[in-house]
Amino acid sequence: MTRSALMSSAAAVFLAASPAVVAAQDEAAAAADADTRATTGEIIVTARKREERLVDVPGPITALSPTTITDARLQEPRDLLLQVPGAFLVENNAGTARDISIRGVGTPTLFAEPGVAMYVDEVYSSGFISFPTQFYDLERVEVLRGPQGALYGRNAVGGAVNVISKRPTDELSGMIRSTVARYDRSEVEAMANLPVGDSFGVRVSGLYIDQNKGEYLNTVTDEFIDKQDSISGRVVAKFDPGSGFSATLIYEHTDADTPGTALFFRDAGETRRTIRRDTQPRNSYNVDRLAAELAYDSDSAGTFTLIAGGRDYKLRGTEDTDLSDNIIPDLATGNLGQQVTTRFNRVESRFGELRWLSPQWGGLSVLAGVTYLDESATGDIATDLVSIRTFLGGGTVPFVLGIANDQSLESWAAFLEADVDLADDVSVIASARYTDDTKRVNFAFNPTPALAGFGLVPQTANLSRGFSRFTPGVTLSWTPGDANIYAKIQTGFRAGGFNFNVANAANLEYGQETSVNYELGAKTTLMDGKALIGVSAYLLTQDDVLVPFFDFTAAPGLQGFLANAGKAETLGIELEGSVTPIEGVTLGGTIGWMDPEFTSGTFIAGLATVTPLDGLQLPATRRWSFSLNAEVRRPLSDRIDVIANAAYASRSGGFQDVANAFRTGDIDLLNLSAGLDFGKFDVLAFVQNAGNDRFDIAFGGNRNGTSGVTQAPGTTYGVSTRVNF
Repeated sequence: MTRSALMSSAAAVFLAASPAVVAAQDEAAAAADADTRATTGEIIVTARKREERLVDVPGPITALSPTTITDARLQEPRDLLLQVPGAFLVENNAGTARDISIRGVGTPTLFAEPGVAMYVDEVYSSGFISFPTQFYDLERVEVLRGPQGALYGRNAVGGAVNVISKRPTDELSGMIRSTVARYDRSEVEAMANLPVGDSFGVRVSGLYIDQNKGEYLNTVTDEFIDKQDSISGRVVAKFDPGSGFSATLIYEHTDADTPGTALFFRDAGETRRTIRRDTQPRNSYNVDRLAAELAYDSDSAGTFTLIAGGRDYKLRGTEDTDLSDNIIPDLATGNLGQQVTTRFNRVESRFGELRWLSPQWGGLSVLAGVTYLDESATGDIATDLVSIRTFLGGGTVPFVLGIANDQSLESWAAFLEADVDLADDVSVIASARYTDDTKRVNFAFNPTPALAGFGLVPQTANLSRGFSRFTPGVTLSWTPGDANIYAKIQTGFRAGGFNFNVANAANLEYGQETSVNYELGAKTTLMDGKALIGVSAYLLTQDDVLVPFFDFTAAPGLQGFLANAGKAETLGIELEGSVTPIEGVTLGGTIGWMDPEFTSGTFIAGLATVTPLDGLQLPATRRWSFSLNAEVRRPLSDRIDVIANAAYASRSGGFQDVANAFRTGDIDLLNLSAGLDFGKFDVLAFVQNAGNDRFDIAFGGNRNGTSGVTQAPGTTYGVSTRVNF
């Protein structure tokens, strides 16, 4: 189906409703739960650090339920974000970084401060690959669009994402889901909910994935580069004696062996099936995550909440440095050598937040809190350049480029939000946050002495910098009937810091980026709550925009770094909504348009060519975003329900680079699924990327002046069965 045909058919749906918040039913028991909620507008979210209906939040937010995530097979962050207007995932070829981009704001280079704040179970998730790589046993995913500087603080320039795990319930239950799919892929997901008495419960869940084949075949080793296996487990314990006090503890562990640099040199005639690498690229990582919540709710004193948690992320990666099968003999020893890069990264973070939500005092409510974040990050890289050793006439000492980069962060913040009723249906929300960061870096670049002739000389740096920012905001909300009409001004900032992968100490530092967002929006329920529609228009201004620079004068191929370049403005419009025309059928979709442009600044390519930025589109952004969803769960008989899901998403109009020299390809992704639910048992057949759109997802690498490309997987298909007990 062509893009124009898909867009035309979608227009008919948008006459009745508009885009996508699809869902609120929750697996087998969710049908009854959906009946109690009855309406799309009753979806409950915690975007403002309190429980409230989605329609009551005066701002743009998309909420995705577990049913939508499961039935549409939105297991990859890439697929999930394509259902959110103005959002998508930016990835690197090596699989070592995944960055969320919302409204044109993301991370323009690896391992830098992100442009979107990521929270998992209310704990700030920092460092690269902060987004969970797989989704299982979730309550919902909330995506807040636009700066969230007051409530979410640092790095919430483009928005914030909340991932919420399911909590224990008071019913003994369990589930096992088994999936087989193309590329010799198998998945097993399991869950057990164990109530202990009336006030305590434990929920245990896990996901195992094993994939032995793929699309990127290394013909030297006769192995698929994109094969993978991973196992993840989570334990959630909750104590709720019913006296207003509750305590929740969450622990999760993940081990994964994932693809390394899965790219091919298309312009050089290489294909996904003719890749030649003498070193098989691989990444192995493990993550330990801990989150705790203590809450006390008093009718007279309000609600006190303590959030504490941390994350320990460790990655070891091996890459073929020259991205070829050139195995060069060492002239001194006669041994065959390879060009190998080994990377070790570790991020340890500890986070805490104490907040108080007041009771309703007439027309006033207050939310106040303090947060603390402590983080340490290590990035070590070692590259053995056998080719240079041979070129220089051999030798017994390896020619190695080594980079050691250890960083630390200590951050604290205080925030306040006051919600004042000016009239029965008019309120003003004033918010503010003050953040103070202290960052330190110990940096060393230690090449083999013989490489000094190439301009590669040892360098060290030991630096400490402080960054602070006050981020206020104000929102005016008018709620006539079932509508919520709002105007808001929000500020945000991305903290300054230090680059990781540089070989020149002069390129270590970058400053903070600030933003102001002006927005008008409205959302309302229609058809007795069976439809929800929302629209927003915004202007986002950014100062000291962070962009990737490149320096090839000292260390070819090594010096990609982040620096402040100038100013930018993004004008955008977003439309989203959903409708339940009949019981068991939900339709929804999103449309987003934005014009993200630099208004001033210069870009220095290779520290040689100066490019004026005024009028250029921000890199890694898409002007148009579109999604359309259909979700069906209808009775076929007294004991059997038919289930079906179709999820389409597209992105278009963007550039890979700051200078706008290379366009990004369009994205057209269609996922389909259908099956039967027998109550305690269901079976689901699915097709992902039904149109076989192999869109480009990452560019990088350099072989003889040619850049490599990583593409999305083609059409995949499989069958999933689930047993509930």
